[in-house]
Amino acid sequence: MPLKLVIRKAIPSMVVHCVDGEEIWASSYYTLYVSKDGGETFSKVTDIKVQPMMKMLGNSRIISRAFRLGIRTLRKLKNDAILVNANGKVLRLANERVEVVYSFEKGVGPLRDGWCEDEKGNIYIGEYFLNDTRKSAVKLLKSEDGGRSFQVIRSMKGVRHIHCVQYDPYEKKIWMGTGDRDEECSIQFSEDEGESWVDIGSGNQMFRTMSLLFMEDYVYWGTDTPARQSYIYRYMRRKGSISQLVPLNGPVYYSAVLENGVKFFSTGAEGNSEGKSAAWDTRAHIWASLDGIKWEDIISWEKDLWPHILGYGRVLFAHGQYSKDSVFFTTQCLKNVDNISFCADVRNESGS
Repeated sequence: MPLKLVIRKAIPSMVVHCVDGEEIWASSYYTLYVSKDGGETFSKVTDIKVQPMMKMLGNSRIISRAFRLGIRTLRKLKNDAILVNANGKVLRLANERVEVVYSFEKGVGPLRDGWCEDEKGNIYIGEYFLNDTRKSAVKLLKSEDGGRSFQVIRSMKGVRHIHCVQYDPYEKKIWMGTGDRDEECSIQFSEDEGESWVDIGSGNQMFRTMSLLFMEDYVYWGTDTPARQSYIYRYMRRKGSISQLVPLNGPVYYSAVLENGVKFFSTGAEGNSEGKSAAWDTRAHIWASLDGIKWEDIISWEKDLWPHILGYGRVLFAHGQYSKDSVFFTTQCLKNVDNISFCADVRNESGS
């Protein structure tokens, strides 16, 4: 196996959200932390204010897992403000002031790759909630004032929820993925800041994804298909063609790429989330590739207890600019490694 993952540091009870060189933003329950030395030490920034009972419950890992409490995701903006998603709200931290800038009517907020910022500083957020009856429209939000306010720019019927909203730094596009049934699945992009959208594919589980990975010539994704065989796909920008690359062991969640070109996808462990056929792997994995064609299973962990009550087993990659060969990720709801962040080096042992 030419690619080898070597753990350099484990950070208990911490979720690493954003990496910007030596600056790293992380959280523990309702507290924000920042590191200025590449994750060697962390300093407390602030506590997110919540009701005392909520804070007490959130400090229990079991209860916070069951009720999806705590800080879920975080973004550092170009204007140096911090946006935080917690308890169904978006909060903005700037100049030592924290204020609520948006409250979701349903659900807890976007998935980890469900919001982004473009090169002009516009911010996009995709709603994610259960929506089992499909009676509710799903909204795409946009901020044009640095995250101080948000407006609905798209309201969609006929989809269950939005999985990902991501900025493509190569072609300056906003990409979006929706799910979950065949007819609800799509991958689409906008070239005009969300005014209009172009499908690259829809109506099939191959277009059900939670995370896109952008390279100069290609866009990669893995399928979030718990009850069916999942695959990694590759979209060729120049031709607009799509290739099926490799089958994976479970639903694909998140992605990352290093400066040296190593690409990552993580798969989750969901139990019987979409029927008995979904329980064919009880481990969450990290898959890696240097060339984008050959993918290797470089590490995995066993799911712990009760996926539907205490959360699916998953691996979360930090957003932002990574160093040449180091990656930050957080493992959650997995045996012996629940809620632990890791810094790891990726070594190419083939010598090529």
